[in-house]
Amino acid sequence: MAVGVDVKIASFCRELGDDTLEGIAREENALAAYLRARSAIQAGRVDQELEADLDALDEAVLSATGQGLFPSGSRAFQPLPGAQETGGARFWECPRGLCSGRGRVRPGQPAPSCGASGEPLKSGPLPR
Repeated sequence: MAVGVDVKIASFCRELGDDTLEGIAREENALAAYLRARSAIQAGRVDQELEADLDALDEAVLSATGQGLFPSGSRAFQPLPGAQETGGARFWECPRGLCSGRGRVRPGQPAPSCGASGEPLKSGPLPR
């Protein structure tokens, strides 16, 4: 199954909170790709170069850990025919609309921050 660029960006942004991915990129000679990807996302630029850099980082993580950067599957909600368009579940969304967001909103949970911009994530309906 192909991984969408929004999922790739979300996977990358989650890693910006500490220096683990940057260290792996440095060890695997992919630091330039890491720095370009971080700059592109911070600038709000989503293009083929960004996706190529994210793919290079996925390969670097796979080489270093035996497991890639991106998830192997995706989750989404599709209502049954004739049912309401959205359920009651809420999902954390990217404040700039660049990535697929992350995780389900739990009652009373404070919003996590975007790893690229530092802005709080927004609560929205479960993605389709």
